[in-house]
Amino acid sequence: MNKRTNDSLKDQVYDALFSDIINGAYPADTILTEKFLMEKYSVSRAPIREALTQLTGTQILSSIPRHGYKILQPSEQQLLEVIKFRSALECSFLTTYCTYIDRERISELRTICMDYVNCASNDFKSHWHYNCQFHLKLFAIYGNHYAYKLLEEALNIQTIYFVQKKHSATMDLHLALVDYLEKNDIPMAITLLKADIENLLLPNTAPTPVDRT
Repeated sequence: MNKRTNDSLKDQVYDALFSDIINGAYPADTILTEKFLMEKYSVSRAPIREALTQLTGTQILSSIPRHGYKILQPSEQQLLEVIKFRSALECSFLTTYCTYIDRERISELRTICMDYVNCASNDFKSHWHYNCQFHLKLFAIYGNHYAYKLLEEALNIQTIYFVQKKHSATMDLHLALVDYLEKNDIPMAITLLKADIENLLLPNTAPTPVDRT
């Protein structure tokens, strides 16, 4: 079997396992093992192990030595902290590096918005995918690889919750944000970016003080 075939099989296993996880095919307390997944997806150990490694690296699974892999279910407090972190991170970078955004980048952001619009209304997985793509594409413009990785990890933590809860991340604010970027009205663009991120805040959730004892 050549490398391209191996890569294709690895990607297929990853996509299948990822879809099953975020669509709730496994109860939250399920411990996934390599043997179980090999039988379920009818593949050898190598692509299963690669998929598990990738999902562990993106905060979807947690490795439990000698037992298997547990699905990470973020708490409401963790989700609140992630959203507040994203709001501070993304808005501060847009404020500082807005001059990096040119017409070509604006066009790319509009394309992502249009891809979202063309999704079926009940395709929550694709909705979230394009939402993440939009935020990562905007942030990539700033050229800070370390901060980009932090944002990517924050979005990964949110993935299971918002897809399983069928939370549709709207693109309305994204489109308006792109319009104001094109007009070079950065204060309004920042206001819209903050509103878009914090639109994902859970209702009736208040911050819990950090215990420093």
